[in-house]
Amino acid sequence: MEKIQSDGAIYINDFKSKSTQPDWTGKVELSTELLKQLVTKVKENEKAELRIALWDRTSKQDKEYKYARLDVPVEQKKDETVEAKVVDTPMDESAIEEVAEPNKKQDDYEDKIPF
Repeated sequence: MEKIQSDGAIYINDFKSKSTQPDWTGKVELSTELLKQLVTKVKENEKAELRIALWDRTSKQDKEYKYARLDVPVEQKKDETVEAKVVDTPMDESAIEEVAEPNKKQDDYEDKIPF
């Protein structure tokens, strides 16, 4: 299933004159498909929840802004047998170790069959 997303931009509020006003402001245009997903969740008595991701960007006019992406969070499947656990830094592949699912029993030895 394709993930439905909506994108936008959040800029530094150049019109801020009081501490009660936002530091950043902008907009994200929600697609019809994303709104339909939210309506379906509400009709099924689920939370109408959006996940947001932000990237630091600089415009052609050399103005800093946040590139924003919204989507409906997808619940992770619980039947996966192996998950990755970051031990050190995410850029170092040797820092990722495999962790067995908690309800799976692991043997302390390898069973070698001679034939």
